[in-house]
Amino acid sequence: MSARTSLSRAGQVAVAGAVVTALGAAPAAALPGVAPEFELVGPSGTVDTDSVSLAIVDLLGGEDAPVEALVEVNGDAAWWFDLSQPYPLDGLLDGTYDVVVTALDAEGDEAAQSLSFTVDTTVDVVPPSVADQSLTLARGALSFDLDTLVTPGTGAIEWVDLLGADEELGATYDWDTHVVTFSPWGPGTFTLTFQAGAWTEGSDGQDETSGVGTLTVQVVAPVISFAAKPAASTTSTSAHFEIAADSSDVQVSYVLDLPPGAQSASPVDVPGTTIDLAGLAVGAHTIRVVVDNGVTWSALDHAWEVTGTATPGTPPAPVTPVAPAAPAAPAAPQVLAPTAIPASVVARGIRSGASGEAVAIIQRAVGATPDGLFGSRTRAAVIAFQRSHGLVPDGIVGPLTWAAIVVAANGGSSVAAPSATIPAAQVARGIRQGASGTSVAVIQRIVGVDADGRFGPRTKAAVRAWQAAHGLVADGIVGPITWAAMNGR
Repeated sequence: MSARTSLSRAGQVAVAGAVVTALGAAPAAALPGVAPEFELVGPSGTVDTDSVSLAIVDLLGGEDAPVEALVEVNGDAAWWFDLSQPYPLDGLLDGTYDVVVTALDAEGDEAAQSLSFTVDTTVDVVPPSVADQSLTLARGALSFDLDTLVTPGTGAIEWVDLLGADEELGATYDWDTHVVTFSPWGPGTFTLTFQAGAWTEGSDGQDETSGVGTLTVQVVAPVISFAAKPAASTTSTSAHFEIAADSSDVQVSYVLDLPPGAQSASPVDVPGTTIDLAGLAVGAHTIRVVVDNGVTWSALDHAWEVTGTATPGTPPAPVTPVAPAAPAAPAAPQVLAPTAIPASVVARGIRSGASGEAVAIIQRAVGATPDGLFGSRTRAAVIAFQRSHGLVPDGIVGPLTWAAIVVAANGGSSVAAPSATIPAAQVARGIRQGASGTSVAVIQRIVGVDADGRFGPRTKAAVRAWQAAHGLVADGIVGPITWAAMNGR
C-alpha cells in the first residue's frame, strides 16, 4: 500500500455501507508507506568461480514493487536500475564478500536484504604419473615412445624430459615426439630415467611434476658357436664352417686371414649360416666370424694350419742376417692420447647433455671449464674449435673432431685421418636409406647433416652430394668405396 493510498483512505468515512468522502474534512497528515517486500537471490557458501550474479524476486507487486536498488559489495556501492535483469559481479578475487541490496519502490519506500559468500577458485591439482618398464631390444624395434609410460593428472602434459641414460645405450631423444632411439654399443642391461610435467588452468603455480620413471633396456647379443670347423691342423686346402645361432634372423659375415696389426678389413657376407672356403694356401690361417642380430653382434675366431709335404733333400733357404737397426729417437711424450676417450664413445658422438670424465677431457682441450657437464658453454667452445680447424661446426665431438683435438693438444695443427668407426660388415652390405644407429650418425657428421642416427631422404641427398663432389658414383649408398673415401679424406 502506497502513501497516497493511505492518505486517501484517511480522509474517507463509511456511510450506509458505502465509502464516501467526508465533506469539509481537513486533509490528514501523511502516514509512512509500505516498504517493498522481495527475495534476494544470489550465491551462498563457497563458489569456485570469479563471476556470479544477483536477482530480485518481488513478493508484493503493484505500487510497492521494487523499481531500483542500491548494491553494496564490501562497502563499494553501485545502482541497479533494471531489476528485470540479473546484476553481475565479475572479476572477483578469492575471498569473502558481504553484499547488501537496498530496494526502493516507486514511492521511495525501501527495504534491505543481505547475503555473504566466499570465492575460492583454487584448483586441486593432481600431477601426472610415470610408470617403470623393462624393454628388450630387437631387430626393427630400436625405439620407444616415453609417452606410453605417462598418465596425465588434472592438467595437459606439457613436457616429457629424458633425465639421463647409460652411455652404452647410444640413446638419441626427440624432445618433440618423446621417442628415444637406441644404438647400443654392446650387450648388457642398461637404464634411462625420465620425468613428465603438466599444467592445469587455474592451478596458481602448483607443482605438476611427476616422479622419476625408469626404463630398463636389455641388449642381448646373439648366442653363437661353431657347429662345424676344420681341425687345428689339416692337409685340406678347403674349409667348411657351420654357425649355430639362437635365432635364424641373423646376418653372418667373415674376415679371412686379417693381416697382423690390422684393425679391420672388408668382410664377406654369406647367406645363411654356412661358410665354405677353397683354394687355401699352405700355412697358418685365421677367420673371424661376425653374427649380427640387428641390435648388436657376437664374434667367433678360429685358427688352423694347412700343412704340406716338403720335397726330400731340399736344403733350407739360407737366412740372411739383418743388421741391427739404429736406435730410434725418443718420441715426444703425448699430452693427450687418442685412447683417452674410448673409440666407441667417440663414434657415437659426445654432445649436449653428456657428462663424465670424457666431457671433462674435451672441456680442458677446448678451453671450457672442466666440470664434466656438456652444456651450452661447452657446446659453444666445441663449435669455435671446429670452425678454427675447418670442421663442420655442429658442436658434437665425433671421430673427426676428436682426432683434431688430439692433434692440437699434442702440439699439431692438422686434423688426423680418423680410423674406421663403422663395422666392416655393415659397410660391405652398404648403409642406405632406412638404416639407423651409430654408423648412420657417423656418416651424417661427415656429410654435414643433423646426426640423429636416421638415414632418411635428407641424409641420402647429402651422401649423394658428397659422392658427386669426390668423383664417386652418386647412388646415396655408403659402401666400401664411399666409406674408404670418407675414412681417408
